[in-house]
Amino acid sequence: METLTRGRLAVPRRLAALLLAVLFVGSLAAAAPVPIDALSYVRVSALTGPTRVDRIVISRVGIDLPIRNALATSRVRERIAYHYSGTSWPGGHSNTYLYGHGRVGTFLNLQYVRSGDIVALHLVKGGWVRYRVTSVRRVRWDDVRWILRTHTERLTLQTCTSYAMTADKLIVIAVPVA
Repeated sequence: METLTRGRLAVPRRLAALLLAVLFVGSLAAAAPVPIDALSYVRVSALTGPTRVDRIVISRVGIDLPIRNALATSRVRERIAYHYSGTSWPGGHSNTYLYGHGRVGTFLNLQYVRSGDIVALHLVKGGWVRYRVTSVRRVRWDDVRWILRTHTERLTLQTCTSYAMTADKLIVIAVPVA
């Protein structure tokens, strides 16, 4: 039997190949978006007030992330979307603002989002709400109008376009699916 030797550990080639295959396939499965049951959707207009969400899924571009509350003093971590403090939650009749790093495993794939794509947010109390993307824009780093309150229900997603602090931001605007 042919073996691979690493230091003092001898591993049969077939076993090594099998382990690599399991790790590779397992990493792909972890990155796949969560399937969303169509029966669990709730209209945003049916919510009785601001309702917290804990997950964002944009299936077409492979985004599936937990959502955490942002704290002004904490650093932004990868593989997490953040809710900007002071902005609305779904059902609050204003702007829900979520942001994350423009890196693999976070919001890098926002660059592939286009008008008409569906964004699903999981409600903490159960069920999902859906938003339809209406625009994708590249804006200056200091353009803060996208974070302001609105008079209508809206979802705003934001990510960076490079590592520079003054790099443009990518903004995605979505409205509730009727």
